[in-house]
Amino acid sequence: MKFRALMADAGPMREFSNIVTTISKLSKECVLRLSCDNIYFIVSDDTGGPAPPILWCEIPQNMFFIEYQLIGVDDQHKDIFLTFSSANLARPLLTLKSAKSLKMKLTKKQCPCITLEIEMPSSTSQETRQVTHDIPVTVVPRKVWSDFQEPRVPKPDISIELPTLKQLRTTIDRMRTMASDVVIRASEEGRLTLQIKTDMAKVSTRFKGLRVHAFEGPIDHSDSETESQVNEDLSRVCSCRVDAKKLSMFLAADQISHNQVICSIVHKRLVILCLQTDERVQLQCFISGIVY
Repeated sequence: MKFRALMADAGPMREFSNIVTTISKLSKECVLRLSCDNIYFIVSDDTGGPAPPILWCEIPQNMFFIEYQLIGVDDQHKDIFLTFSSANLARPLLTLKSAKSLKMKLTKKQCPCITLEIEMPSSTSQETRQVTHDIPVTVVPRKVWSDFQEPRVPKPDISIELPTLKQLRTTIDRMRTMASDVVIRASEEGRLTLQIKTDMAKVSTRFKGLRVHAFEGPIDHSDSETESQVNEDLSRVCSCRVDAKKLSMFLAADQISHNQVICSIVHKRLVILCLQTDERVQLQCFISGIVY
């Protein structure tokens, strides 16, 4: 197996650093899948044992790297799957904001490593200096590659564009201090409601005028909260109760430059959050519904 890639543009390097930093906040361990066309970061649920990915990040290599060489095990197994500590990769990549280039390659030291060679400008002369980091990795056996495929999910009942992630994150973080789960409701008219309920209170935050990309869902109870909202009582609404902590973790992706974030809901079963960038990066988070 061989892998070597070179990145030399400031914008892609900064974006790559932000993506890896975000993933490191979501999970301690991560799987890196290298293919001819894309790089994937995959995070599975840490409940133990095989589980479908809860985070799937797909990065087109030609949008980030000016050189990219990959040789798999053989012609039938062209990809490379590696597990590693996400924090170990994120820390050295923080220097990319001022770096001139990044070279990544798969090496064999005392153990398999992803070696980062970062070219940094010198503060005292026109010459550059090279900083090398060896990130220990574990090669994933081929027999478990099927555990790290993109999840197949049911067709969503509704897909709605989210407001700014920073605004949502502030709201969810406040709600988390009062309840461990939150109900997400989205209506055909473009309303998004976040609601928690405790023994002492019920708290809701509503966003209006959002773009609905698709609606295939059922007619559920409205997200209106007062009898005066007669028109909203006729709304077609999809909802799902999810873990507030997992939702907040995804919203930490607000530091990644993006053009839109779509929330898709499979009624009462699943929430799929998808962040998209101008570089065709897709960061998807799959949060299973909570049923009482």
